[in-house]
Amino acid sequence: MSGRDIGTRRTAVIAGVSGIVGRAVAGRLLAEGWKVVGLSRRAPDPGLPGLVHLPLDLADPEACRVALAAAAADATHVVYAGRAPDPDPATEAVLNTAMLANTVEALEAARAPLAHVLLVQGTKWYGSQLGPFKTPAEEDDPRVSVPNFYYGQQDWAEARARESGWSWTGLRPHILAGFSLGYPHNAVGVLAAYATLAKARGGPLTFPGTPECFETVSQITDTRLLVDAMLWAMTTPQAAGEAFNVVDADYFRWRDLWPRLAGYFGVEPGGVATETLAETQRDSGRLWRSLVREHGLVEPDLGRIANWAYGDFMLRIGWDDMSSTLKIRRAGFDRVYGSWESIADALTEYRRRRVIP
Repeated sequence: MSGRDIGTRRTAVIAGVSGIVGRAVAGRLLAEGWKVVGLSRRAPDPGLPGLVHLPLDLADPEACRVALAAAAADATHVVYAGRAPDPDPATEAVLNTAMLANTVEALEAARAPLAHVLLVQGTKWYGSQLGPFKTPAEEDDPRVSVPNFYYGQQDWAEARARESGWSWTGLRPHILAGFSLGYPHNAVGVLAAYATLAKARGGPLTFPGTPECFETVSQITDTRLLVDAMLWAMTTPQAAGEAFNVVDADYFRWRDLWPRLAGYFGVEPGGVATETLAETQRDSGRLWRSLVREHGLVEPDLGRIANWAYGDFMLRIGWDDMSSTLKIRRAGFDRVYGSWESIADALTEYRRRRVIP
């Protein structure tokens, strides 16, 4: 994409490979014959046959130079899906921009034939976590005033690309629907565990969020859709130097989706019964372990399936979340997924893997 001739030699370095996005794109690239070097403090679980995993601290520039020179001097692409959280947004922005720079600069120092850097961003670019914002959000909307590591990373990539000759793309998904274990921000994991426990207790399936969240318009991003968009962005000249929203083709309200979720689990749907999941589900581990024994499930640690604090955040958003997909469609990306389809397929994957009964 940068004009460099990489031929058929494609090696991707994926930062954050143990997360839901990094693991999903690593699996696709491996299946399509890429060499994949994954960076994360812990290895993906379940594992990925063929992955070269480096347990690397990306905040350590010298460690990055040594490890990547040895394992990824042939890198043609970087997928940056990692994050080091910090309660202070300004500190988080500085740290995460430095981690991106350490990764790419280590590959440049190793004279890797780097062609493209893909940044995984999100709708927090628009301040979706702060309160009501302009909807549908468009890629060129003004930045919000709160520090955000997405801004620092994109600014760094844009400037560095001009100097170094590779190209970059930013992708902005929303709530992710897909399978993962041990990832703290998986919406479907929360829904799967909450509904399974509700059924075990005799139902009904009440909505634990706020009445406002029950009624507002929201959106979801199928991890399959995001991976499709990632491969498109990494190999399509029209994507170079641009950022794109990536969300499912429709929008939804929880009030309309909730009865379908209840039906999937065979329980009666209930109305809004606001609770703090981090408190009310704190002692659910014992019931979960009994379900594991009863149904022969594979994951006894409920915390690896559902992050209740994330569920509380997700189900308390009292304003519309809507991103425009005009830009990416006009650039030629035309894959389509629907919200309920994405959630139901991910739940089915949890069942197939014997994580839920």
